[in-house]
Order: sequence, then C-alpha cells, then structure tokens
Amino acid sequence: MYLHKWWGRPLGVLRAGFILAFLTVPVSGASFSFVGTFQHDNDVQKFSFTLASPQTVTLQTLGYGGSANNPGGKNAAGNIIFAGGFEPYLQLFNQDGTPNGDTITPDPPAPACGLRTPDPNRANSCQDVYAQILLNPGNYLLALTQNPNTANALSIPNGTLSDGFLYDSDPNFNNGFMDSRGFGFQGTGNWAVDILNVDQAAAVGVPEPGPALCVAASLLILGLPLRKAQRSKLRASTN
Repeated sequence: MYLHKWWGRPLGVLRAGFILAFLTVPVSGASFSFVGTFQHDNDVQKFSFTLASPQTVTLQTLGYGGSANNPGGKNAAGNIIFAGGFEPYLQLFNQDGTPNGDTITPDPPAPACGLRTPDPNRANSCQDVYAQILLNPGNYLLALTQNPNTANALSIPNGTLSDGFLYDSDPNFNNGFMDSRGFGFQGTGNWAVDILNVDQAAAVGVPEPGPALCVAASLLILGLPLRKAQRSKLRASTN
C-alpha cells in the first residue's frame, strides 16, 4: 500500500545550500519531502530518519520523471516536481553505518512504472526509485547517489558508510549527468526525495561532510527533539 498523507502543519522551509526540506510535525507516520541539486556526478546526499516503532517506510525519488503519477500529481509536501533529473540510486544504512540491504535501484515493478512517472523526453523511461521497507525502531541513514555510484560497503567485509562510494574520486563519471545505460539521454543535477511514514527526518550535510561527521550530525539532528522535550519536562518539575 502506498503511504501518502501529510500529517501536521509544515514547520517551514529548511534552507541549506541547494536543499529545501519540507518538514512535518514529528509524529508517527509523518511524511518528509526534500529537493536539491547535485553539482557533480559523484555527489552524495544523505538523510537521517528515525522510527519509534516498527513501520513500513516508503522511500521514493521523483527527480527523474517528476511527480505526475503521484496522488494529486505532487510530492508529499504538495509541490509539483518536474522531470529531467539524473538516474538515482538509494542506499539505506543502519545507525552504526552498516548497509541495510542492497542498493535500491529503479528496477521496474509490476506494472512497469507504477507510481513512478515516465519522462517523455527520455523515451518514457521510468528511472526513479520506489521502495517500501519494513523497518524496526531506530535511527537510519539514507544516501542518494547517481547511477551507478554504489556504496563501497557492499563489497567490503564489515564495510560501513565511512568506506565511501565507488566514484568518490571521479566527479565526472557520467559526463555531466548523462544517461548511464548508453542511450545518450542528458539529465540535470536536480533531485527530489520523499521519505514517508517515519517519526522524523532531515537532510544531512551541504556540501557533503566526511562520513564520520555525517553520522555524528545525523545523530545530533535526531536527538534534538528528545533533548528539548527532556528540558521542558525538567523545567515543569521544578516549577
């Protein structure tokens, strides 16, 4: 089942470099939308999210084909996303930086495109990612890359996020967001990601920090609401 509902009122727009993150009030089952622009083929954008209970989480990109096939033709924040971006990959990591499953690729579900929107300017190809994953409570990291920039952790025994990605040393491996499958389609650096049915989510790092800093920043972001709540309870108990 596709989980697509915008809970709570928007808290505002988080501006960090090229990223606009539209956040809901952090309650169970919230939806989060992020948009931004890669400057280089090997850029990596990371997101942190947290779950207080087991949930089926939806991870969706919209930058390649746009949001036309989504309910209402918009992303979870209620905005129209236009086609034209690069071919995305997603990689999920656990709190300790170890991979949670393999690379999430745009392999077609049945029917061929489903909720993914084909790009009419690129032979109606559906190259966005759509996945629903049952996850246990905890903190997670999600990495967005351009196809085929996969996490090195997948090919290294006991590998983690700190091992980087395949094309870290090659900022132009796709010749500037060209089609990676040999069809010659030109894309842009634009991306859009929805993370649905989680308690809290945030974009991490602009420009991308080192992996160790990225993990630390993620945990700091996820811990802020809890620490604020604890301080509020402490003030209440002393009054």
